[in-house]
Amino acid sequence: MNMTEKFETVVSKINKPITYLLTAILWLVIIIVVIVTGVISENIYSHFKNYIKYDLSTFFMLIFALLLLILCGIALIMSLTYRKKEKIRKAVIDEKGVTFYNRENHVTDTILYSDLQQSKQSSGDAFMFTTTGRHAKSYLKIYLKNETGEIVLTNIDFNFEYMILSNQFEMYRQFLRGIQCFRPDLTISRQTIEEYQLSPDFPPVKNFGAFEYIIVGFFTLTILGLIYAISLLF
Repeated sequence: MNMTEKFETVVSKINKPITYLLTAILWLVIIIVVIVTGVISENIYSHFKNYIKYDLSTFFMLIFALLLLILCGIALIMSLTYRKKEKIRKAVIDEKGVTFYNRENHVTDTILYSDLQQSKQSSGDAFMFTTTGRHAKSYLKIYLKNETGEIVLTNIDFNFEYMILSNQFEMYRQFLRGIQCFRPDLTISRQTIEEYQLSPDFPPVKNFGAFEYIIVGFFTLTILGLIYAISLLF
């Protein structure tokens, strides 16, 4: 059986425990910001005359902190809700390429294997790139033609905003497998071939679902403990 006969359609899968936990943490931060904003506002209102007469520096410091908290809260709420329906929520990889969908299941972008271009660089026509820093992310680098016909380096990104995929590794590997199957004229970097196990046998990706639920349970208990501790302060 050749490689093309083995090729299957792969759909992105949301890691619901981790995604819900991340969303809950963000909303918890927003709630804390609102509570602290209310406490500072009440403090300013109750001691307004004293601050004006005897402690203007503290008054302006509290006003500055209040404005900062309000802006922070607005930014967090907007990041969670602004253009929510237009953000990518699903990706499907098949024998043609990858198609991205938004929350309403409308196509937002499509990258076809037939559109991939050869690179003049020695690093290969397709290779994985991982950012450095505290929140490292992986991207698949490919070459496409832009509107002017120029060949440019482009990202395929399965790092969805505020959503964690449980099969992100499999998604990248499946697209790379598609390149091997349908675009054998393109070169995948040796490091990427080794990292994503692009051998003829295509070993399955291990599933760590149970471990994820354990981690989520631990963090959920931690958050509940934090909420209880905050409630004792008020």
